[in-house]
Amino acid sequence: MKHKIAYRLALTYGLIFILAVAAIDAALVLVYRDNQLKKNENFYFGLSSMFATMVENNIKITNYINYNEGLVGQNNGRVLLLDTEGKVLLDSGSELIGVSLTNQEFRKALESGKPATGYYSFENKGMAMFSYPVHFSGHIKAVVMISVFIQDIYDDINRFAMQIIVISALVVIMVITASIWMGRRLSEPIVRLTTAAEQIYKGKIDTTVEINRTDEIGRLAGTFNRMSGELKKIETGRRRFISDVSHELKTPLSSIKALIEALIASETEDELCKEYLQDINHEIDRLTGLVCSLLTSARLEEVMIKGEPLLLAEEVDCAIRALLPLAAQKHISLENTCDRSVVIHADRNMLKEVLINLIDNSIKYGVQCGTVSIECSHNSFNVVDNGCGISEEDLPNIFDSFYRVDQSRTGENGSGIGLFIVKRIIELHGFAISVSSKPGSGSVFTVTF
Repeated sequence: MKHKIAYRLALTYGLIFILAVAAIDAALVLVYRDNQLKKNENFYFGLSSMFATMVENNIKITNYINYNEGLVGQNNGRVLLLDTEGKVLLDSGSELIGVSLTNQEFRKALESGKPATGYYSFENKGMAMFSYPVHFSGHIKAVVMISVFIQDIYDDINRFAMQIIVISALVVIMVITASIWMGRRLSEPIVRLTTAAEQIYKGKIDTTVEINRTDEIGRLAGTFNRMSGELKKIETGRRRFISDVSHELKTPLSSIKALIEALIASETEDELCKEYLQDINHEIDRLTGLVCSLLTSARLEEVMIKGEPLLLAEEVDCAIRALLPLAAQKHISLENTCDRSVVIHADRNMLKEVLINLIDNSIKYGVQCGTVSIECSHNSFNVVDNGCGISEEDLPNIFDSFYRVDQSRTGENGSGIGLFIVKRIIELHGFAISVSSKPGSGSVFTVTF
C-alpha cells in the first residue's frame, strides 16, 4: 500500500482518541447522572423533612399525601409513615395500614438517625426510596418513607448519553479523517524519498527530490539531495579516475612500445641505442611512480593510523635531506624555520609522505634560484615557496585526484595524484589543509592540527 504509514498513523491516533473520548464521555454521563439523582434526592428529602416536621408538630398530613391529590401522588409516588417497629401508621395509597415493613432504608434511618436512600427496579422501571426519621424529644419515634418512580430521570440520562455518543462519534470520524489526510501529507514525501532511493539503487545516482519543507522531513530531503550530489560527484570522479589512470598508463606504455619498435626495426648505433634505452628507462620510472602513487592512494582507504608524538622540526629535516638533490638541480634553497619544541601526534611514515609531497611540489613548480621555507607553530605548519603560483580557477580543484594545472603556465606535468594523497592523509589524522596562492607570487600550503 502506497500510503501504509498514513493509515497506520490514522489507526493509532484514532484508537487513542476513541479511548480518550470514551473516558470523557463516561465521566460526563456519570457526572450528569449523579447531578440529576442528587437534585431528585434533595427534592424528596426536603419533602420528607417537611412531612417529618408536620408529624413532630402533630399536624395532619393526610391531605398532603393523598394518593390522588397530594404532592407525592402528583409525582407518581407513595408516602408511608411507620413506627419504630415497622408498622405502617399512614399510607398515601390506603393499602398497607397496619402492615409491618422492615426494608433496608427503614433500618438505616433508625440506626443512623439520618435520611437514607435506595434505588430499585420495579416492573422494568427505575424507582427510588427515601426514608427520613421523625424525632420526639430527641428520640426517633417514627420514620417517613417516600417511594417514587424515577424512570423519567433515567430516560433523560440515557438521552443525554446518546447525544454525547453521537457527537463523539462524529468528532471521532472527523479526527480519523483528518488523521488520514495528515498521515498522507506526512507519508507523501517519505514515499517520494523511498522512490528516489530506489532509483539511486538502480543506478540513477543523480536522482533528487523536490520537497519544500522546513521540518525534519525537509531537512532529510535536503540531506538526501546533498548525498545524491556527492554520489554523482564520486561517480564522476570514479569515471574520470579510470579514464585518467588509463591515459596515464597508456602514455608511457605507448612511448616504451614505440622506442622498442624503433630499436627492433632499425640498425642503430650504440649511442643512439643507449639514448633510446635511457628514454625507455625514464618512461618506466614514470610508470613506476604512477603505480606507486595509485597503490598509496588505494592503501590509504584501509590503513590504520599509528599515531605517536613527533618533533615536527626533526621530521622536516628528514624530508629536506631526502629532497636536497632535487632542489639542487634548480638551485632552490630549502629552509626549516620550525620551532624546535613543537610536538604533534601523527603517523611518522604518513607525515613524511605529506612533507615530501608538499616540498617536492614546491620545488617542482618553483623558480630557478628560489626558496622553499617550512614554518611551523604549535597549531599548524606552512610550506611557502616563491614559485609560479596557482591560478584562481585551479585552486578549488588541486586536491582532486589526477587534477593538473595547465602545463603551458607551469612548465611541469605531474601525475595529479600527489596532493590528493596529501589531503587524504591529513583528513585521516583529523587535520585540515588549505592553500593560498596567486600567479607569479608563489604558494602557501597550510596544515592545521
